[in-house]
Amino acid sequence: MSLHIVPHGETTVHIKRGLQAYGSADHVQLLTSEKFQSVGNELAEELTEFGYNVEIDLIDAFDLRDVVDTVVSVARENPDQEIYVNITGGTNLMAGAATASAFFIGATPYYVLEPQTGEESVDDLVKKLPSPTQPLNFEIEGLQLEVLETLGKWDDEGRKGVILREIGEELSESSQKISYHVSQLEEKGLVETEMEGRTKHVYVTDVGRLYLQWTSHE
Repeated sequence: MSLHIVPHGETTVHIKRGLQAYGSADHVQLLTSEKFQSVGNELAEELTEFGYNVEIDLIDAFDLRDVVDTVVSVARENPDQEIYVNITGGTNLMAGAATASAFFIGATPYYVLEPQTGEESVDDLVKKLPSPTQPLNFEIEGLQLEVLETLGKWDDEGRKGVILREIGEELSESSQKISYHVSQLEEKGLVETEMEGRTKHVYVTDVGRLYLQWTSHE
């Protein structure tokens, strides 16, 4: 069976079309903004009557990280489900964040077109996007993971652009060893660095934050 994660706004007909196209769907997770909470509640009642298991997550439609974190959290809570993400509805930011999250967690994103002639079948209107997965095609462990987790913790605290010496002092490791692992993380797209004079500053990327969110067991 499958789980469909669905951001939405005022219009919901695309949600029903998408679910029709995937007959095996049994669980629907609606991502609803405060503005359209009543729409989400009405839709949830309607879908429940048709036999779907429906849950609602209230999100900030203009906060990319909130949307991404919600999608990733839903996926983590349903590890055995085949996951689809309907990217048709909601704000452009919601759609973009949902698409990026789907690629990251290995879900299948799809888009529902508007009928043009009225003769199209539901299957004709639902377009599945290719879904490459990144960065879950590799694992990070040992000191490299400790470096990333330390940077992630500091990033959450608002401490950004730290230098190698600070990381080394925190982990009781030499700057040379930290530099090697930062370079490896940068190649994977999980961190980025900027030089200010002779000093290298390290930042967690959005992909790095996603990786930490997805792999966290806390």
